[in-house]
This record gives sequence, C-alpha cells and structure tokens, in this order.
Amino acid sequence: MKHKASDLQSMQGNLAKILGTQRLQELSGLTRLRRLWPDIVGKMMASRTEPLQLKPGEGGSYILVIAVTHSTMAQEIVFLRDHIRQACFDHARMGRISKIYTEVRIDAGFHEKDVPITLTKITLSKKKELARELQIIKNIALRRAMFKARLAQLRYHQKEFQ
Repeated sequence: MKHKASDLQSMQGNLAKILGTQRLQELSGLTRLRRLWPDIVGKMMASRTEPLQLKPGEGGSYILVIAVTHSTMAQEIVFLRDHIRQACFDHARMGRISKIYTEVRIDAGFHEKDVPITLTKITLSKKKELARELQIIKNIALRRAMFKARLAQLRYHQKEFQ
C-alpha cells in the first residue's frame, strides 16, 4: 500500500510531537545508519558490530555508540572512525559525529542467517602437543588458561576458515 507524501509528513509531525524533534532526528539517523551499516564497514565487520545508540553531543554533534562482539572489533572501529564519520555524513545524512564509543556485547552484529556452530574435535595427540608447547610457562593458572583458550581457538578456527 502506497501512502501519499502528505500522509507521511503528517506522521512525521505527529512523531515529532510525541518524541520531540531532537529524539526523532536521532532515531531516524540511527535507523538509516543501521540500514547502511554493511555498506559502511563491510559485511565481515557488520556481522560483528552494529550501531547501538546515537546521543546528542556538544554543539549539535552526535555521539555514536557501536556494539562489538570482541575487543578486537573495538580496535578496528578505532582504526575506521574517520571512515565511519565520513560515511555517516555522506550516506546516512547525519551531522557531525564528535565521538565514537564501543560497547562489547556478545550478540552484536547483523546476521543473515543463524548457522548452528559445530565444534571440530581436537585429537588427543594434538592436545598433548599443545600441552608440551606450554610447559615452559611456570604459572599453572596461566598455563591452564592458555591451554583452554588455544583449544577453543583451534575448535572454532578450523571450522570457520575451511
């Protein structure tokens, strides 16, 4: 069903009355940004990050909060911040973004489809080899944590990049 432009304008006016003009601008800017996010940061980054919140900053600027799945993604956002700011201006018609913050959330990102994760089994010989490599670490708690982390990395890594 197609609406006349005049109907949409009156709806926007009603929403502005309810939410306030500033909040409506923030929500519409965030909606545009979320829709264009894969084009701005790429599909890989979009699957692990997403624009979470747009807050008013000083002097009419905005503060963008981006949810990330891991601190590594937060680091990438720092590297891409100028590109993100420019893309927000060019594509999402958003004004000046003065600051970009990240927040780690396990469920962040846009996922095209949920694929069940199947872990790869690690052989006993591979586990023994890993344990031998870590024997040089004297701190037992640290050695155990590194062993568990490396095992998890091997389980996911082998499946994800095959």
